[in-house]
Amino acid sequence: MASAARREDAAAAASRDARLRLLIASGGDDRIWPDPITRRNRYGAPATPAPDELWFSSSTACAVSPRGWEAASEALDSLTESGRCGVGGWFDGLRSRLAALYGAPGTEVVLSASGTEAELVALQIALAMADGPLVNIVVAPAETGSGVPAAAAGRHFLGRASLGGAVSKGERLCGWDGTALSVETLEIRASCGAPRTQSEIDDEAMAKADAAVAGGAFALLHVLDASKTGRPGVSRRAAAAIAWRHAGRVLVVVDACQLRCSPETVRDDLDAGFAVMITGSKFAGGPAFCGALLLPVQLAELVNRVRCPASPLAPYSAKLDWPAALRPAFAAGLAHPINLGLGLRWSAALAQIEAYYRLPASRRETLLVGFEAAVRARVAADLGLALLDDEIVAPGLVPIVHADGSDPRGVYEALQNPADGSRPCHLGQPVAIGPRTALRVCASMPMISDLAERGLAALEADLDVVFAAWVRLRA
Repeated sequence: MASAARREDAAAAASRDARLRLLIASGGDDRIWPDPITRRNRYGAPATPAPDELWFSSSTACAVSPRGWEAASEALDSLTESGRCGVGGWFDGLRSRLAALYGAPGTEVVLSASGTEAELVALQIALAMADGPLVNIVVAPAETGSGVPAAAAGRHFLGRASLGGAVSKGERLCGWDGTALSVETLEIRASCGAPRTQSEIDDEAMAKADAAVAGGAFALLHVLDASKTGRPGVSRRAAAAIAWRHAGRVLVVVDACQLRCSPETVRDDLDAGFAVMITGSKFAGGPAFCGALLLPVQLAELVNRVRCPASPLAPYSAKLDWPAALRPAFAAGLAHPINLGLGLRWSAALAQIEAYYRLPASRRETLLVGFEAAVRARVAADLGLALLDDEIVAPGLVPIVHADGSDPRGVYEALQNPADGSRPCHLGQPVAIGPRTALRVCASMPMISDLAERGLAALEADLDVVFAAWVRLRA
């Protein structure tokens, strides 16, 4: 009898895991769909935990942590028990937890399937505020996301949408066809790959905003907190000055999708009247494809009187992605009531974020400094490697290039899929910077939480595996 009960329990657990594996990868586009053979998404991550692999890839995506998987599993069990009536409260709870971590009183949170979809949400908010043409000033699109330029222009950025099925890549979203919308880009590096000075970037941002407003347009100005290589874009000081100079004609949105800034920084941004884009799938270590746009109270109050009966975001956004206060304005025309996969991914990410912030701040800082020092030491010891930039700007994100200028993409692929059956090692995807290509060795919230228990010696051992394989594959 006991043996039969154990078999039933094991079968039930396997069934639950299979259902969660399917659902947690739903509500996104083909970037996160598991390959039928490898069962991994485009980023090389499975839908389930993979603790035996080394995940130094949080600038791109990681496998869900065991803690996150358990949290998502518990959320799914709770929904199964409560039924459809409990879904709305669950999404409201996810928003409340995010607001408690990063928000200020009155902050509204709009969930989105990814950081790129968060750009579409920010664009819709800006268009609701504009009474004419809109100029979207985007910072370093090559170092944010490949789909950002298209999304910033109100266009479909892939051939399939997260909730809408097949779409025409490059075409304007339905409803924005005739919108007077243009995109200006602002680079954070020179063509050779060297970082531009902060004053150069800020002066250009001011000039572009001035020109947009002088031409009768409303401007959506991006502040880049940390790029794919950890570099910032427009400074907060310059953004505040631009917003003050053109009050009512500029909306500032902070791209904090790497989520490597502190909660205090996000709250300061909201207090300044900026909207803030975040994701739970980069430094936070949650499953790929969970984003959000945080709106300060004054901005939410300003736009909640808008009506979008046929929302252009219908292929990408569900009604419960929006807080109750903004649903009448922005969600009434949405076809899908919920994005269950998005909720499960945020459940996983929030469990990891909350665990990270339960650690004392001094302990987190010590471990991040130890991580960066350990990576720097290994780069310095290998004449074939070099740091992309002299300084490491974003916590736990170290871009590395081959000293001879050779392309590291083959090394990146071989580390993920070792032919000799050794331990897979995952790094941040290759990023082209001028004539060179960088790989990123990255810490994450799950890694830091784990190191708080295991100690830095465990990190040293893991990094030895990565860099020894790197040397071997480069030979």
